[in-house]
Order: sequence, then C-alpha cells, then structure tokens
Amino acid sequence: MYKLFALTTCLLFTSMLIAQHTNIPLNSIDYHLLDRIEIKSGGVSHQIHTSLKPYSRLDAVVFAEAADTMTEAGFGRLDRLNQYYLYKNSNEWKEDRGLIESKKPFLKHFYQYKSDFFYHRDGNEFLVKVNPLLHLQLGKSSDTDGLRYQNQKGVEVRGWIGQKVGFYTSLTDNQSSFPNFIEERIQEAGAVPGEGRFKEFTSGIGDDLFAFGHDYFTANGYITFSPIEQISLQMGHDKNFIGNGIRSLLLSDYSNNYFFLKVNTKIWKFNYQNLFMELTSQFDRGADALLPSKYAAMHHLSFNATKWLNLGVFEAVVFQRETGFEMQYLNPLIFYRAVEFHLGSADNVLLGLDYKANIAKKFSLYGQLVLDELRFGELTSGDGWWGNKFGVQMGLKYIDVANISNLDAQFEFNTVRPYTYTHQTTDANYTHFNQPLAHPLGANFREFLGVFRYRTAKNVFVDWRLMYAQYGADIAEDNYGGNIFTSNNTRLMEYDNSLLQGNQTNIFLSNFTLSYMLKYNFFLDFHYQYRNSKAELSDAATSENYLGLGMRLNFQQRKDLF
Repeated sequence: MYKLFALTTCLLFTSMLIAQHTNIPLNSIDYHLLDRIEIKSGGVSHQIHTSLKPYSRLDAVVFAEAADTMTEAGFGRLDRLNQYYLYKNSNEWKEDRGLIESKKPFLKHFYQYKSDFFYHRDGNEFLVKVNPLLHLQLGKSSDTDGLRYQNQKGVEVRGWIGQKVGFYTSLTDNQSSFPNFIEERIQEAGAVPGEGRFKEFTSGIGDDLFAFGHDYFTANGYITFSPIEQISLQMGHDKNFIGNGIRSLLLSDYSNNYFFLKVNTKIWKFNYQNLFMELTSQFDRGADALLPSKYAAMHHLSFNATKWLNLGVFEAVVFQRETGFEMQYLNPLIFYRAVEFHLGSADNVLLGLDYKANIAKKFSLYGQLVLDELRFGELTSGDGWWGNKFGVQMGLKYIDVANISNLDAQFEFNTVRPYTYTHQTTDANYTHFNQPLAHPLGANFREFLGVFRYRTAKNVFVDWRLMYAQYGADIAEDNYGGNIFTSNNTRLMEYDNSLLQGNQTNIFLSNFTLSYMLKYNFFLDFHYQYRNSKAELSDAATSENYLGLGMRLNFQQRKDLF
C-alpha cells in the first residue's frame, strides 16, 4: 500500500486545495436526522448521496441549512431542534447557529462553547477541537452470575489547517463484557465485532461480581483534501458503508477498521466513489505475529435519475498478492472483471445495484442487489446450482408515523443465497479481520428487521429494534454455504442447493433503548435486550435477557443485531 501513500502525497503537495472537512462518525444520530430532512423535502439530495457513508460535516450542514427555506416541508418544533443539534455537532461550518457560548466555561479555557471541551480557531489558518469520549454501562444477563459492563474512554481530535487539509483522530481504551451470544462470536472470530484483537480481562475485584471480559484498543484517523472542487481525497484508517439500510449487502461497518484511500467525485447529479483498501486475511488467534494481508478495490456510481429517485451501481474485487497491491486495479474507470480476465487471475469480483425512492414526503423505499456469481440459464432451470450466488435487500422508511411528530419506523428484509461472498481460496473471500465485510450473518439466510425511533421531547429518545432471522448452519464439517470463511471448493454438491440448507436456526432479538440527554451529548441510557435462538437439530432453545444502565459522553453507541 506504500504506492497508494506515495500517490496520495503527490496529489496533496502538487494541487491547489480548497476548504476541507471531517466526517460525521458512523452510527451518529445525525444520519437519522438528515434522513428525516431529505424525506420531508420530497426529493433526493444532490449535496449528499445517502448511499455513501460517512457523510462530510460540511455537506451535511449545507444540506440542512438549505432545508430552512423549505417551508412546504412542514418542519415542526422538534425538526428545528434536530437541525440545531446537527449544527452544534458540526459547528466549524455553522458558527452562527452551532457555536453556542457556555454561560460558565470550565477554568476559562474549557467548554467555552457547549459542544466542545476545547475549541481553538486562529482565523482561517488553523482549527482544532478536542472532546473526551466516555461510555460506562453495567448490566445483568440471565445467563451469567456476574455483571456485564462497558468501560470505554478516550479522546477525539478534529480540525483543519488553512481550511485546506482536514484531519481527524480518535483513540479509546476499552474493557467490555458482552451478552453471551456476542461472547460466542468473539471466541469464534478471535476479534470483538467491529473491532480487532483483544486480551482477556478480569476486573480484579472478584469473579463473583463481574463477568469475564475483554480488553482492546480502538484507533482511527484520516486526512482529507481536494485537488479541485469536484474531487475529494481521503486517506486513513477507518470504516465505510454503502447503502441506505440498517444492513448493507455491499459494504457494511461490521468489521474492524482498515487502511484505505478514497476518491470521491461529485459532478451534476452524479457521485462516483473509488475505494482502495488493505485488509487482513483470515488468521488463527494466538501469539503476537504479523497478520496476513489482502486487498480490495471498490467503486460505486450514484445517480439521481429523477427528483425523487436515486440509482447506484457497485463493483468490488478482493485479492491477495505476495507483491502487495495490484496496480492495475487502481484504474478508476475500468471494470474489474475485465482486469481480472486479462491478468489471468481468479480474484473475487462482486457486482451490485442499489436504489432509493422518496415518496409523498413520508416514505423512502430502498434496496440492494449483490451478484457474486450467476448464470441466467442455471437460475431459470430451478436445479439449485451452487454458483447462483446473490443477495437481495428491500426496505422502507416511514417518518411521522400516523402523523405523530418524530415517531419514525423502518422495515427491512435481507436474504443471501448459500456460498455468496465465498471464493476458491479463503484469502479472497469477502471478509476482513475474521469478520464479514457485508452482512454479519454471512450467507444462506433470510432476515426481517424493524426499527422504531421516537423523540418524545427535547431530550428524550426511544430506540426499539427487532430482528427475526433464519440461517442454515454447517453440520459437523459439511459446508452448506453459510460460513463465508470456508472455500467454496468444499461445497457438498453442485446442484439441489436451497436457501437455509443445513442446520436451520431461528433467531429472534428485541433491543430497546431509552435515552435522556442530561447535557449536550451527555446521555443516560436504559437498555433491555431479549434474544432467543433455536436450531433444528437441537432439542433446547437458547434464550437470554439483559438489563443495563449506562452513560455516554460524545460516544456513538453501536446498535448491531446479530
């Protein structure tokens, strides 16, 4: 990847740069607030192509500010509060409404503004913002005697230099003990979901009080710059997400951070994104050692076809080379399948489509199609050929349900055929750091999701998430197509493959969170979670209840359902 670094550095120091930005962290409440603004506007945004996340703070503020003139959208009091909350989160680009002075700064230099622990700006030369990150939570699970806990603390720094180069970094130290079904995933993958390596952790207070946990470190950071107004380049260590859903079948944020170079080109109604990544191949958990690398190149073209309809086309290739990154995949305007063919390689290429339609200022329909391998003749024959590898997503967002202000619902269906995302060699499967790059369930599943969000008052937030999923697990050493970490050369049969084959397992999960914002970005949380799992080849069902209380300061809490 040093060649990518050299290319990026060259562009940085040989170009006339323009005003730069940082991103809104994934899982931030700002994404839902921007969804509401766009749906109420009755169209799709040219400023933000919502299938490509994270959004830049500058784009988000410009889009939200433009909504101030949309009197026909019918924004209410809470909608305006949502806008001002977003302005305060990104106040470097909205000082008149976002930079709110504190009545009593701490030691004169800290919390001069409500949103920032430390804020310093030297005209247009330099800006830096520093904020602490804190997440503390204690909970009780029905399946263990000890308390579950989250102890995450760190710092976030962001800003710009001369309004030309944007920078961001965050560091957190974590000690966590999760509900049992997540613990099982950690032991299986050798990694905390969404994170990387860990060490076993005990509190030292007593095994009877606290459950066994994990100690791990999270670090991410990037720089952003633009050679011209239409093109933005970003290089760093972080995550990206493609899609409008709760899940993504193309690229999700479920796996660990990775090194990437991103080139984003925005012209007229088009947004074209190139993403070049260095990933970690599968590894066995054990002593400290240099982990094996593999690489990926992806591009996505987003097009606002009409005022209310957005369409997207996606292509990705995952590959492994002893010599490093395959330079021919750096070509931003070529089909990867053509490169793969002429190289004589057997790299793993995926194609995808996505769409979004905003309707009646109330609804947003969205979806995705991922194609890993497909023969139309085999598909129509109905013989269950193993190589018909594809997945489908369909979803609906409904805001102000039954005309109740700020009561929003989202419904989603996902299904992926057996052996999708797999490859002949495990080095080229669609994974990173022993975790899927797309859906957490891998393949050979179908899933129904529901999310209900309600802001009942200025500082009260309700989030209720439901999942019902079915998947076909492997039986002993037999590969039925659900485990995407296994070579598809070990498949059981060429034909007669069907969805959910293997040991069919049903999962129901309900995750309820009630949050109260005591101070700006300081939340008190109440959690209740229930999960039930039943496998076809097992006589017993596994169920777990979890109750938790916590607090968060400037912390984006993940709400993944597994």
